[in-house]
Amino acid sequence: MKNVLWGTVAVLVLAVVASLSGPMFMRPLAGVALTAEEKASCGLSVAVTEGPYYISGTAALANNELNFTKLAGTPISIAGHVYEGLDNSKPIANAKIEIWHADPAGSYHPNANGDISKYKPEDIALRGFITTDARGAYTFTTVYPGEYTGRTRHIHFKITSGAKILTTQLIIPSLTGDKLTFDDDSIAQGLPICALLKFDTNAKPETASFDFRL
Repeated sequence: MKNVLWGTVAVLVLAVVASLSGPMFMRPLAGVALTAEEKASCGLSVAVTEGPYYISGTAALANNELNFTKLAGTPISIAGHVYEGLDNSKPIANAKIEIWHADPAGSYHPNANGDISKYKPEDIALRGFITTDARGAYTFTTVYPGEYTGRTRHIHFKITSGAKILTTQLIIPSLTGDKLTFDDDSIAQGLPICALLKFDTNAKPETASFDFRL
């Protein structure tokens, strides 16, 4: 009788899990390969892990410059919009976009997490936030991030608009000699192809664009 009861419970649990696997269920935050259809479609921006190096309470960027400590590296510029929904009809003004990434050598500043009050000003680099304008537009400049063990080159974002919070990443094209590409990276496997940025290498600085959709 006990085995029958446990079997019934197991079936009910599996049924609930199955029901959550539909389009309304949020996917796990890392390491989940998308279907070919999901890879090809941008849709709403996909949430992925913020990783172990998120620092809360960072400052607003002056002149939209993330590389405010002037670390050596290839300058890049990323711009786009934040929208509510799948089309461009509802731009989100005053959305807060926190940004952080590794330096060209693959190190974060600091290689740690927590609130910014734990650190000295000289410990902080390649971290800060910007806000969208009335058109939902944003732009910032930085340097090409480095890869490190287990991760291809990428940039972290945490976007806050009212009660909505999206934590995600954009993937930066690999360079010759890199160990991992977009297709090899376990986090990138949970992102659509559009999250792999395409840079205009003829522009100075090199530029790319991406629209976040909440």
